[in-house]
Amino acid sequence: MSTLTCIETFIDREDNYFSSFLVEPLEVGQGVTLGNAIRRTLLSDLTGSAVTGARINNLKHEFSVVEGVREDVLEVLLNLKEIIFQHSFSAANGNFHPKLKAFLNAEGPVIVTAGMLYLPKNLLKIINPTQYICTVVDGSEFYLELDIENGKGYRLTEEHTKKNIEEKLSLTRPSTLLVDALFTPIRKVNYKIRLINDTQGNIKESLHLEITTNGSITPKRSLYETLKILMDLFYPLLVNFNFSSISSQLLKEKNNV
Repeated sequence: MSTLTCIETFIDREDNYFSSFLVEPLEVGQGVTLGNAIRRTLLSDLTGSAVTGARINNLKHEFSVVEGVREDVLEVLLNLKEIIFQHSFSAANGNFHPKLKAFLNAEGPVIVTAGMLYLPKNLLKIINPTQYICTVVDGSEFYLELDIENGKGYRLTEEHTKKNIEEKLSLTRPSTLLVDALFTPIRKVNYKIRLINDTQGNIKESLHLEITTNGSITPKRSLYETLKILMDLFYPLLVNFNFSSISSQLLKEKNNV
């Protein structure tokens, strides 16, 4: 029987969480099948929260100039993409809100960081509160309102631009500046396969998994969620598999030929 063992775990200089796991023994050829399935599921099916839109002062588009702010709007949006959010316990169990909002109002001169944001109570937490957003160099007022959504993988702004056309045409309120959203909490996944011998001397395979996350979830938890997703995918197929009906259908088609 194969076993899963965590052999190493640490937090690197960029506050990323790293863990390596060992799965063995496996039959020859099963390492690639299992490793590829786990890697693809980790990168594409785990959920996370990210900034999808921002409203800054009274700006109408991303090429405007924010009075008193050292950075241009595009730099501010890039900095907002680096904010890492962690779900609360209720959110982690599937009780997600479709869209949450966060805001801050600062008067310069001040260095604006992610930790200054006001978040929905008991729903979200910022993992990197020292993440730099911008610098207000004079006494100007800086207002920022964020849209935070939950999703999977990576979403380009083009995918939801049409929803904001009416808002962009409005002359009475600031436009929502769309942000490419990186939802996945996985930074990197790698796997290696090597040949080993079991206690009887038979040739088997050993799967070595390396998982790096952004800190909103531990690698061990991400692997657990991945295995659950794969089980939920395959188990219903096995339960609902009607072998007798498939055999009778094949026999009927053979007789018709």
